[in-house]
Amino acid sequence: MKSLRALLRSQAGYTLAEMLVTAAVIGIVMAGLLSLIQSGSQMWVVGANRSEAQQSARLVLHRMAEEIRVGGWDPKNTALFPAIQALAPPNTGFVISNDWSADGSIQTNTITVVNGANRGEQITYDVVSNTLRRSESQVDASPVTVTDAISSISFTYRDADDNTVTNPHLAANAPNIRTVEITVTANPDNQATSNAQKVSVTSTIRARVRNRS
Repeated sequence: MKSLRALLRSQAGYTLAEMLVTAAVIGIVMAGLLSLIQSGSQMWVVGANRSEAQQSARLVLHRMAEEIRVGGWDPKNTALFPAIQALAPPNTGFVISNDWSADGSIQTNTITVVNGANRGEQITYDVVSNTLRRSESQVDASPVTVTDAISSISFTYRDADDNTVTNPHLAANAPNIRTVEITVTANPDNQATSNAQKVSVTSTIRARVRNRS
């Protein structure tokens, strides 16, 4: 019977070179797996942020579009006020007017109950430092932030023939506005710090005033 020392000497082992090669192979495999995990994580972050930005853009556009469409309520058919009037430059935004009190004029110091809700006769949307704000006369004490997750927003005003209305802030031109085209570029609330993961979504909507022919 072999001695214990002879038995141990007879056992084959790994050489240093074999161990180094094995470690290198394991390192390459792990590096590949890490790259796949990082790529998948980045794609998930980008996808989640894009979905959030799209949702923000849709909500902003939907709210403004709905209020534009019902703008210009003029039960006495006086045609004495424009449904939409752009803010004078350098301001960006517009004013929606509705004669809720049916007195033939726009009163910014009154509140009328419409379908159980207090309504002012003018709604103003404006943009300040990439923050979109909304204020309703006599209802809001100060402008309310609609969203601050935008990088740009623009408004194009069109007449009944779909031509662009020049100087839509002027009292003489504002009554010609029939459609407002809004383009907004929105960001997620928590924008990624990495340039590879930063996203923004640009959406456009056209809203036509229903209360004016």
